[in-house]
Amino acid sequence: MSRPDPLASLMKLRSLQVAVARRDLADRQAGAQAAAARDAAARDAIAAETGAEATGHADALAAWLPLARAALDRAAGEAALAGQAVEAARGALAQQRAQERAVEWLVEQRRAAARLAAGRAAQAALDESGQRRSTAPDSAAARRGR
Repeated sequence: MSRPDPLASLMKLRSLQVAVARRDLADRQAGAQAAAARDAAARDAIAAETGAEATGHADALAAWLPLARAALDRAAGEAALAGQAVEAARGALAQQRAQERAVEWLVEQRRAAARLAAGRAAQAALDESGQRRSTAPDSAAARRGR
């Protein structure tokens, strides 16, 4: 029974980590898009309420506007944090991908070393076979010499 290849296990682990990092990045991007949409909605609401047609209800606007600006500030802050989370997830994905490529490189180096060793073994077998033929007495020459 052969031992499992530790690099194959490590490669599988790295591949899974890359997949998780990609999913996390996609989730973070979706969150950033949602935060940007909330920010835009808050800006649109303030613009709509403070437009030219809003002059008839100044008292209601005066009471609403501070709340709307607070909501806008919250939405802008969430959008900024979501953008930072996306960048952090991109960095994590890049790091996971680099680690995966390092294992891929190690696997390829091991394969190249195995190919080289197999080539050397084949050449050694050929050399040994040739050596035996050159040192073996020629049966016809040996019979003639008798």
